[in-house]
Amino acid sequence: MVIDIGGTHLKFASVCGPDRRTLGHHFPASLLRNSDPIGSLAKLIRQVADELAFNPDIVVSTIPSSLALDRDLVRFAGNIPQLNGHRVATELSQSIGLPVMLERDAIMSLRGEWRAGAGTGVRNLAGLFFGTGVGAAYLQEGIPFRGSGYSLEIGNMPFTGEGRTLEGMRTDCLEAYVSGRVLQDLAEKHGVSIGDVFLAAHETDAMRKDIDDFLRDMAIAVGVTVALFAPDAVLLGGGICEMQGFPKAQLSSFIETHAPYREMGETMDLRWAKLGWEAVLHGAQLTALEFKSGAPSATMACS
Repeated sequence: MVIDIGGTHLKFASVCGPDRRTLGHHFPASLLRNSDPIGSLAKLIRQVADELAFNPDIVVSTIPSSLALDRDLVRFAGNIPQLNGHRVATELSQSIGLPVMLERDAIMSLRGEWRAGAGTGVRNLAGLFFGTGVGAAYLQEGIPFRGSGYSLEIGNMPFTGEGRTLEGMRTDCLEAYVSGRVLQDLAEKHGVSIGDVFLAAHETDAMRKDIDDFLRDMAIAVGVTVALFAPDAVLLGGGICEMQGFPKAQLSSFIETHAPYREMGETMDLRWAKLGWEAVLHGAQLTALEFKSGAPSATMACS
């Protein structure tokens, strides 16, 4: 069973072999914002397994947070703070009686795109995902760079100094400038629905400026990632990039301005995620294979 825990939704799927997938149910992430998030998640797993008539032998789940290197202890989950301090893999495994593997959501999605989507064939791949929060990952030959466990938690990166705040996050972190929650605030400010915010971007000068600033801040985040990791290609995805009317060409132009390609004599290779949330299913298969083999492997990813 694969679970994609996001800041807005929980998505479930069953995976049987490389090609057999059954999408399960979506639930609001608010179901985990209580005093017993592990118990709540275990209950949902049992419910989905019953409804799909599926008996999983392993559960692989994304987690929208910084993880310790053991991929068990949740250090900081800004959008679901009730998970902070929990050893989610251990506690959930004890509750449901199955092995549980956790992975950062950005890593799982990027590995899925590397294996079967827009990132195939790229040796060194960076990915940024803009949704309710902001996630990033970097792969070398398909293997994630982890640092001491919380590398590329880019949503928490210090960003400008306007004093912007976002509940659950640090003041003036990147997510206070470019995230789904910020976009919702912009939609309300200009009296449009969140789904139409990019379609209506040029209705007034004030709205045009706000959207331009939003896109430019996205581009700066990409430029920082390029400067730090020098990837062969950058992949962008997440719910914001999939919204109707999202101005990909404008964002691409801003990225060329803010990333150091010209100075390094490089040509930008910018790719757009094409698997949607199902990239997690491909990434989860790699995670399950690693669990069974005991170590990550680039060759295993191509099997």
